[in-house]
Amino acid sequence: MKRVIGLLCLLPQLLHAQSIPVKDYPQGYFRVPLNVPIELAGNFGELRPNHFHSGLDIKTQQRENLPVFAAADGYVSRIGVSHTGFGNVLYITHPNGYTTVYAHLNSFFPALQQYVKKQQYQAESWASDITIPPGTFPVKKGDFVAYSGNTGGSAGPHLHFEIRNTQTEKPLNPLLFGFNIADTHAPEVYRIAVYDRDRSIYEQQPVTLAVKKVNGEYVTTTPVIKVNAAKVGLGINAIDRMNSGNIYGIYEVVMSDNGTPNIDFQLDNIGYDETRYLNAHIDYKIKKGGGPYYQLLFSLPGNRLDIYHDLNGDGTVDLSDGAVHNVTLQVKDAYGNTSNVKLALQQGGPEEPAPTCANTMYPDSRNIFENNQVEFYLDEAALYDEICFRYKELPAENAKYVSNVYQLHTPLIPVHDFFNVLIKPTRDVPESLRSKVVMVREGMGSNASATSIENGWYKGNFRDFGNFHLEIDTVAPKVTPLGIKPGANLSKAAKISFAMNDASGIKDYRAELDGKWLMFSRKGNVLTYTFDEHCGPGNHTLVLKVTDIAGNVGSYTLSFKR
Repeated sequence: MKRVIGLLCLLPQLLHAQSIPVKDYPQGYFRVPLNVPIELAGNFGELRPNHFHSGLDIKTQQRENLPVFAAADGYVSRIGVSHTGFGNVLYITHPNGYTTVYAHLNSFFPALQQYVKKQQYQAESWASDITIPPGTFPVKKGDFVAYSGNTGGSAGPHLHFEIRNTQTEKPLNPLLFGFNIADTHAPEVYRIAVYDRDRSIYEQQPVTLAVKKVNGEYVTTTPVIKVNAAKVGLGINAIDRMNSGNIYGIYEVVMSDNGTPNIDFQLDNIGYDETRYLNAHIDYKIKKGGGPYYQLLFSLPGNRLDIYHDLNGDGTVDLSDGAVHNVTLQVKDAYGNTSNVKLALQQGGPEEPAPTCANTMYPDSRNIFENNQVEFYLDEAALYDEICFRYKELPAENAKYVSNVYQLHTPLIPVHDFFNVLIKPTRDVPESLRSKVVMVREGMGSNASATSIENGWYKGNFRDFGNFHLEIDTVAPKVTPLGIKPGANLSKAAKISFAMNDASGIKDYRAELDGKWLMFSRKGNVLTYTFDEHCGPGNHTLVLKVTDIAGNVGSYTLSFKR
């Protein structure tokens, strides 16, 4: 009877407890996609602005155009071309349920390159996302499929390589698939942050603790850390270096309280539809304010990531018993190299009362702010934790402004989804200029949005808090040839390039050669045409038009001989 009663008492905990997932990915099925010694510039789960890194960045010896090879048998299933993100990217679907991804490429193998080019000219669009039917381009393991490059949102030559679950399209950690990359170096731990779990992470300043390595373990300089909170959670600032000396992200942390495992997180299986939840996994306010990354060992209320595993708790250490709690952290990389952190926590006094707030906004709720001049709406998934919303109206700073400036909270607090901001102008806008009104957000990465008009209000779309205002933009984008003169003889030229510039932002561009669409690629704000069969010998007229978000059009006409 006593055993039965004991089991019944433990039942809620047993039902709640999870286990740490064991990975069972195929080992040795995939080969590395380059024929050079593999050295990584970045690993899976590495923390990046607004996202987790989704694969391996493989160094290409500071060169472009290294041959890239298929990691296993399969078929080319998709091609992407863009000036942002992956740039030129190739997807190969494999029969074992996985898809490999090869990004920032300069070009594809010749038959595929011609196939893509034909699609681009038919659509009159360089930017492309092309699904390719199975069987069109089958490949074998080790087949040449592309040349490495530096396209898209790449800051230097390298190959971005992913392994995805074909069915869910979620990227997985490639280091768990048995690649032979040397790593005997355990993660390095620098700091621990202690948070009051009864308060919003955005309405407190955590206690931050430096740690040092003593006898192979990381410990705090103070033997017992006393905090004025009954329930606390931890954040960790740590990196991994593998054997190269580069800085990489860690893979896993297991937290235990007095010897009992409490919570774990593993950085694997993170989809592109959820990667922005990185901003809920870290202390965004500290990072955005210029501090280090602290990865949280608890899940914020609005965090939808499933990387956390509640073992015998949810990351909360309950200090209300007044006793000293010996907390340990096992910090691991993908190859199992482990660093141990030990700290002792005890409640030192009652928590400070939270300040009063006139306008609290909550996660998992619809939040609306409105007055006679500005309003916005946040959906249920927009916030990760409570915020005490702050607002201020400031006078217009410039003659081109047609509204005052409205401070909508602070860009130190993250917003997950795009949201609409509506502003009523404080100056009359002539009908001829209403289509030229843009909404500008200032503060930590300023940006602008095109607007639409709703009952006299101008509506823009944003993803960050900040200071917002309306202004009129009638200035056309500037188009500048790079090293080209009108009337030039370009018979020996391999390519021609133009720079484009606009204060509000580029929306689109179009080039026509002798009245026919001509394909220019884009890298940043530089447009390039590589001479091919679409420009034969003779005299030609090229017209390049660039449109900004306010609909202003800048153009450049170049006459040349080929």
